[in-house]
Amino acid sequence: MHRSTQLGLLAVGGLSPAVYAYSQIGDARIRALVATSAAVALVGFFVTLRLIPAFTGKTSSRGIAGKDLNKKGTPAGDIPIPEAAGLAPGAVFLLCIICFQLLHYYDIGSLLDFVRSGFQGTIRREEALPDSWLVDYNAALATIGFMLFLGFADDVLDIRWRVKLLLPLFAALPLLAAYSGGTGVAVPKPLQALLGLPSYMELGLAYQGYIVALTIFCTNSINIFAGVNGLEAGQTFIVACAILLHNLLSVAGFAGDSGE
Repeated sequence: MHRSTQLGLLAVGGLSPAVYAYSQIGDARIRALVATSAAVALVGFFVTLRLIPAFTGKTSSRGIAGKDLNKKGTPAGDIPIPEAAGLAPGAVFLLCIICFQLLHYYDIGSLLDFVRSGFQGTIRREEALPDSWLVDYNAALATIGFMLFLGFADDVLDIRWRVKLLLPLFAALPLLAAYSGGTGVAVPKPLQALLGLPSYMELGLAYQGYIVALTIFCTNSINIFAGVNGLEAGQTFIVACAILLHNLLSVAGFAGDSGE
């Protein structure tokens, strides 16, 4: 089977549950907002495809490259492989996240009408966003930017593992300092019936400890698999599909109570 066919089947299999969850969203405004966000993400994907070759050429010319250790002793093992290429998709990802934030300032229906009419007319603004939402969102952006910087520094400076295990802790500090939301979790309805759990569980300080632990785990789990060719890309795709499905199911009303 051709590789492009394999990747196509993988994409269909991973995204099909998310498409179903999207179809269950009843609010037309939210459906339009999700679809617009998906369009922004698709544009970011194609920008990344064009940006990576140019970026890897630049890093190679600067000597930021390594060798494939799994092909050591073969001709392919002597071919330099550009490093620090993650800075390109990371920068595009940050731009897309900022665009998602901007979408919340305007009425999505009038924004789409503005685009369809050839950028004529006016765009209605939404009500002012709460300050707590903006602080949390910008803190998340700061954490992502910090981790992006640490990844680039690791490729350039070859940071030791015991140091890399602790650095994500500092990246999580903006989230902990700015977090003002709930400290509980909504239990999915299937688990409520299966395990006899309540619809909402309050975790308290354990929730903030979970935020730190999750930050450290996610970054290092991806980084460890990066040493085995190709596995980190597949792992990232699976995690992304799972998060997308979870969020869409939550928006569609399949999650438990929020506790509010």
